[in-house]
Amino acid sequence: MVDGPIERMRAHLGSFTPAEEAAARYFIDHPSSVVNKTIAAVAREAGLTSTGIMRMCQRIGYSGYAEFRFCMNRQRLSHGADTDERDALSAASNLAEAYAAYLRKTVDGLDHEQLSRLARLILGARRISIWGANRTYESVKQLSLRLFRIGIFNQTTSDEQVMDDISTILGPGDLCIVMSMNGRGSKSYGSLMSSLVERGCDVLLITMNPKIGLIRHATESVILPWISNDYAGGFLEDQIVVFMYVESLLNEIANLVDEER
Repeated sequence: MVDGPIERMRAHLGSFTPAEEAAARYFIDHPSSVVNKTIAAVAREAGLTSTGIMRMCQRIGYSGYAEFRFCMNRQRLSHGADTDERDALSAASNLAEAYAAYLRKTVDGLDHEQLSRLARLILGARRISIWGANRTYESVKQLSLRLFRIGIFNQTTSDEQVMDDISTILGPGDLCIVMSMNGRGSKSYGSLMSSLVERGCDVLLITMNPKIGLIRHATESVILPWISNDYAGGFLEDQIVVFMYVESLLNEIANLVDEER
């Protein structure tokens, strides 16, 4: 049974065009070369053509290079039959290095004045509501639980009806934290955020999309490195970056609490 991309390439050897054959043999011999690299980068490093790589991917049943790369990475990380131990370790190492680079980028890019200002805003808020939808809600829960652990009461929701109710309750002295990494969360965020601002509530937006329209509805915005957008195919997980920022914010809050004691 032909399942993974390596098996598919081997099954088609001899039936490719010369450019496709060269691409297939390169990836069979160097499976780790595909990790987090664009088609142009692989073509340049391997002396191949982007067209030959793309046509090879399509000939073995993939929609394009992005899908082929995702499946190559998945096969390697799952220790497929054609992935030896050294290759698996190399894949894991590349993956760790990619995440480490973005965690460092997140820390190095921190606006420390803003971080301190937001920490004081959280500490001084009368009531705190934290919103997020879909996968981003995992980051919402992380922030919420960590705030509870240092004695800061808050409320979370991923329900638009609850958000609508909250937008009529919060006011001056309150804080609403909205997490929307790419803008595909709640369709009502914009109007609800504007309603909160009109009522005198502070609204903090945490996102990865610098072009997101919600920025104009917030009183303050944090834009984090967008790891899944930079690595085609969405192979890497955005929430790791969000977790790093949340931990940095919580650390600043803890430092302020210690100073006040």
